[in-house]
Amino acid sequence: MSDGLPPLRRGQAWEIPGRRSGHTLLVVEADPALSVFPRTAVTVLVDTTRTAPDTLLSNRITAPVTGDVIGTQIMTLTVSAITAGKYLGIVPDEEMNAVSRTLRIALDLTD
Repeated sequence: MSDGLPPLRRGQAWEIPGRRSGHTLLVVEADPALSVFPRTAVTVLVDTTRTAPDTLLSNRITAPVTGDVIGTQIMTLTVSAITAGKYLGIVPDEEMNAVSRTLRIALDLTD
């Protein structure tokens, strides 16, 4: 990746340009899949407006940005679209584990 940015990996938060304003996204795709399919990444929307309802399909993250991960707002984007934005940092492991649980519920991947 150019411009000194780290390689794309799970847990990274990015602010990318949008039509009206920027969007904050969290990379949720597994690192092995990112290396096998290096041109796209699965992301989920992070609502930083503090207006998202607290539901079973959302959870709060506090670093590197504060916001609510919306488990139903899953998007696949090109790596170039993501890296055109601003890299914010990595979500802590404990919070990523909570995001994973939320996504399993949203996608009905539970036993």
